[in-house]
Amino acid sequence: MATSIAPIAPADPPVIKAAGGILQRSTPRGDEVMVVYRKHHQDWTLPRGKVKDGESFQEAAMREVQDETGCSCRIGNYLGTISYSDNGVPKVVLFWKMTLVEDKGSRSNEQIGEALWLQVPAAIERLTHAQEKALLSRVGSLPKQSEVPVEPRAMASQVAASQVAVTPSQLKNLSVETHRAHSRLLRECEAFRVELGFLERRSSRPDNFWAIAAHEQLNNVLRCLESDDIEGGWYGLHAAQRYAVFGMNQVELANRAHVLREESLKINSWRADAMESLLSGPEDHLSAENVADAIALRNEDFSHQHFKAGIVGDRLRVLLIICGLAAVASAPFLLLSGRTPMVAAVLFFGLLGSAVCSAQSLIAGSSQAAASNLFITLTPVLFGAPAGLGGYAIYEYMPSITFHSGDRHISAVMALAFLFGCLGQRLLAHLAGGRKRKTAHA
Repeated sequence: MATSIAPIAPADPPVIKAAGGILQRSTPRGDEVMVVYRKHHQDWTLPRGKVKDGESFQEAAMREVQDETGCSCRIGNYLGTISYSDNGVPKVVLFWKMTLVEDKGSRSNEQIGEALWLQVPAAIERLTHAQEKALLSRVGSLPKQSEVPVEPRAMASQVAASQVAVTPSQLKNLSVETHRAHSRLLRECEAFRVELGFLERRSSRPDNFWAIAAHEQLNNVLRCLESDDIEGGWYGLHAAQRYAVFGMNQVELANRAHVLREESLKINSWRADAMESLLSGPEDHLSAENVADAIALRNEDFSHQHFKAGIVGDRLRVLLIICGLAAVASAPFLLLSGRTPMVAAVLFFGLLGSAVCSAQSLIAGSSQAAASNLFITLTPVLFGAPAGLGGYAIYEYMPSITFHSGDRHISAVMALAFLFGCLGQRLLAHLAGGRKRKTAHA
């Protein structure tokens, strides 16, 4: 969503993290799930509890289910999240599907007065809280689990401002940059869960399709984080934020539209005009569909710029490698006699000049330089080497043009080779770009 959401930090604002499970078993009468009665709260709930320090959400879910039900179980798929305010403090509870391994019958949690196996319709009726009823009604018809058991491990749902919860094997493979991106996406996701829960509870609409779709997209974010797919996670979060627009009132839609109009001023493409067209008109006539479409355009531009930045980074790395290889290849020729060292140095400086100009075009955002075809980027760069050789020939055989007395100055020769390499790169890139534009007009 366009509004910036502050990351959840342990101190400001606090968020209570909890986890639980929908424990399932098969009987001749059909599948049954476990519900528990909490004596202190005097309510029927799904087994769940708070996450302890240093514990992942999955580990907490396994521990709480075993403590409250006395059952050993096998954890399966992530199912969804509920969120609410606990004495004014936001609380999020993540649920996993679990299958029964052994019913030991002995509970270690004294707060639980009773634990019952009920068929899904009866369990839904027995549960006290509406969000748990809705969650169980959505997942109660899921097929039986036949997959390989999933061991509890540190999952990408742990909310921390400076820490990403991953397994040790994953941790070794994550760079510092990936850690930061991972952590940022986690904070945004969990903060949005609280906002989504508020919108869902406040909504008076009989249909909550938007909330269901938003929760599904948030589930996709968690799956992407588990596989370190940061870009896919952002796609899921942006989609969830667009669905949440349908739960906003008219004042919130107007505020969101104002923010989007301001953001469109920073977009240098057709998307800015499209956003302005969608958000035009009186604010009291703004529709959620138009605001959601404008957010989609804003997110699309963000993704496009991110993609271009990735291409530019890749091209710059390739240019650096080419210059390094050229320096290594030129070094042996500098030890030879005759004109060979001079020619080798001229070729290298010509290539260096074209590489510098190409890097400048990439950083400046030239459309030709940012082309996704690597060959189009590299050909003008490689052309810089013979262009530099041409500059050396002019210096050597046409002294009247270069205004020198006939004495060879190495620094002047290298500078001329560098300049001709740069000019050669620009000329070839311009010709390629011109032909591309003519083809597009045709």
